[in-house]
Amino acid sequence: MKLLQVNHIKKVYNTRLGARQCVALEDVGFSVDQGEFVAIMGASGSGKTTLLNIIASLDKPTSGDVCLENRSFSAIPDRELSAFRRDNLGFVFQDFNLLDTFTLRDNILLPLVLQKKPLSEMEKRLKPLAQSLGLSELLDKYPYEVSGGEKQRAAVSRAVITNPLLLLADEPTGALDSRSSTALLEIFEGLHAQGQTILMVTHSSMAASYASRVLFIKDGGLFSQLYRGDMARREFFDRIVSNLSVLSDGGVDIG
Repeated sequence: MKLLQVNHIKKVYNTRLGARQCVALEDVGFSVDQGEFVAIMGASGSGKTTLLNIIASLDKPTSGDVCLENRSFSAIPDRELSAFRRDNLGFVFQDFNLLDTFTLRDNILLPLVLQKKPLSEMEKRLKPLAQSLGLSELLDKYPYEVSGGEKQRAAVSRAVITNPLLLLADEPTGALDSRSSTALLEIFEGLHAQGQTILMVTHSSMAASYASRVLFIKDGGLFSQLYRGDMARREFFDRIVSNLSVLSDGGVDIG
């Protein structure tokens, strides 16, 4: 079942004083099935973050459309977009975006507070989630009292506590050391195994190797894609590195 559909997305920015236009995305289209784990890769400036922001409904395309469960983003009134994001999308950012004046517990529960869920429902959701992500003993600590890996686990908890249709991750391992990165990606792998749909922007071939499919973006367009299929993660990693080499050389790879 197709959960997300990206249809002929084009994004054009006007430069200062409108002297010229910059095309960030040009006719980008793809779909994501329910329960799929998709990584998006490309060089800096390739358009991948712009694409993620449009899929997150944080930016609007110049033309084209995004649909989630067949609901067109362009048909959602601006006044309803915040509630739509809160109810359907989860976000994990490179810099965690935790509130330093809130404990990890309060940071994680914040989306449910905004949804006006009863306290009993919040605690019901929090307990197993904190236990599965190794945060049970850290819930009363503040972000500045825990490590980067622990902050990111709290950020993941906050993102998934609402049971979102789609989890969006923007360079989630970018601020982590290798050990914490591996731990986080194993969490994503576990969420994927439980049926969570994930769309992740990353520069890391290692991170992308945990996905079931990788989309390669170049100069604002979809350049190629690579399916993991039955490949072991190491083999998939090698194929990703190979595709990135072709991407940088400007050749064509239909892998």
